[in-house]
Amino acid sequence: MQAVRKTSSWAYWCQKRLLSTSSAVNGRRSREPWDKRFPVRAEDVSPDKTGGSKEMAKALPEDIVAPTGIYHRLTGEYIHVPEMVPEFVVPDLTGFELKPYVSYRAKEINQAPLTPKDVFNSVYAETVEDEYRRGTIKVDGESIQLSDGRVLNAKDFVVDKDEEAQ
Repeated sequence: MQAVRKTSSWAYWCQKRLLSTSSAVNGRRSREPWDKRFPVRAEDVSPDKTGGSKEMAKALPEDIVAPTGIYHRLTGEYIHVPEMVPEFVVPDLTGFELKPYVSYRAKEINQAPLTPKDVFNSVYAETVEDEYRRGTIKVDGESIQLSDGRVLNAKDFVVDKDEEAQ
């Protein structure tokens, strides 16, 4: 008897699960098949996606603009909120030479650490050489007189031990 009741209750629950008279959207707030917070875009229904087609992509707007206000609950009046208007702060990049993106596929660059000599050679060496040739920098033994009148002594500068060996 126990076995019959278990099987009959199982059959009863199976039939109850399969037969439903409620609406297909039971428990949803709207009958729309998508979430209103995330509108469907043309690229979501493009022909190369599963279930997409050219007609669906054409029917949707090209640009989706976020609202800049709210609707009042009682009156239904649209209230513009200035804080919801996007503000783009873009720096002036005229003369900026770097690229905006570095791919992860870029080859790794192995470079020795910069030394003070490398920095001097890349930034100042050419200017110092030009001024020396024009005669604005004068060298007298161990002292160097710059174009602005300052005098530098060679004893005050630290020299790498590797350079002395060369």
